[in-house]
Amino acid sequence: MAGLRPALAPLVAALAHRHGLDTEDLEQSVWLRACERAAAGRLPADTRSWLRSLALRECRRLTRTADRERLLAERAERPAPAPSAEAELLAERGRQALWASVGALPGRCPGLLAALADAPGLTYGDLAGLLGIPRGSIGPTRSRCLSCLRTLLHGLRT
Repeated sequence: MAGLRPALAPLVAALAHRHGLDTEDLEQSVWLRACERAAAGRLPADTRSWLRSLALRECRRLTRTADRERLLAERAERPAPAPSAEAELLAERGRQALWASVGALPGRCPGLLAALADAPGLTYGDLAGLLGIPRGSIGPTRSRCLSCLRTLLHGLRT
């Protein structure tokens, strides 16, 4: 199979150039697939023709992948559309309902959830010092508070 590389190189270079692919990437992909098939003991008798068709298949596959990546990059570069006035109003009402529900929670829940929302990077040690509660109780308290908040918010939706 090593002797086939010089014969296949012009085809790979032409395909890569025509489809805007990197020649080395296409060649590596073709030889990787060929080696996988050779390792499995499934090389066809007419290896030269098979390698040519493999190069074409790999070119199509890499082109599809490059197209998808290009489309995703273009979408990421586009600015998000400005929300409509109605969407902004609904979002604000949702925030108000959320914080009203947080304020209605029992015990230390409003303070803990507000601290978590205001400074999400705080460690449990920082929160313990800020709120004056034991470090080990922050996780369970947070879990109970969020469960109560879910219950309150679910009651608002129904």
